[in-house]
Amino acid sequence: MIKAIIFDLDGTLVDSVDYHTEAWVKALAKYGYDFPFEKLRQQIGKGSSYIIQDLLPTAEAKNLASDINQYRKQYYQNNLLAKVQPFPQVKQLFETLKADGIKIVLGSSAENEIITHYQKLLEIDNLIDGVTTTDDVEHSKPEPDIFKSALEQLPDRATEEVIVVGDSPYDAIAANQISLTTIGVLCGGFTTKTLTEAGCVAIYQDPSDLLANYPQFLQVG
Repeated sequence: MIKAIIFDLDGTLVDSVDYHTEAWVKALAKYGYDFPFEKLRQQIGKGSSYIIQDLLPTAEAKNLASDINQYRKQYYQNNLLAKVQPFPQVKQLFETLKADGIKIVLGSSAENEIITHYQKLLEIDNLIDGVTTTDDVEHSKPEPDIFKSALEQLPDRATEEVIVVGDSPYDAIAANQISLTTIGVLCGGFTTKTLTEAGCVAIYQDPSDLLANYPQFLQVG
């Protein structure tokens, strides 16, 4: 029986993937790197350090990572964050889960200040039981550190009682490393094939689809 859910945020609960991609395009272009939008979009969901090391030669990644990431972060916050909108019925989904006694933890590769903004946007501050961000761990997704930290906020919950909901293959890859089952959502832009191959056991369109199929989506494992 599922007793807790760890939710990703970007692309899962808020419609932000295109905006994050734009910020990466701008940041990399400022330092002389021209990557197609769609190529960068496929990277969203990883921690920033992994995106940079996967795109740039090793020496350049090491030398420029901090500057690129700082520019990317500031561009996103100053120009794009205010445009981000919630996906439909997130609050209602969380209210339903909460009424059934299911614990909710947010586990995101974004920074703390971004997550704080999202929580207020979604109006879920009083509905969640914990938050883990990239600022809280040594390694971000696709490493499992964020989900390990999230589990620590769910004492006495066995892994078979906890599921992850995320939009990217990196959520599933990270979760699978610590034996957590992952449900995928398509609203972040990754395909059913990509999510299934990464290890998602079920696929839904978005949070409203999870709510429409409640409690069937909890019958996983």
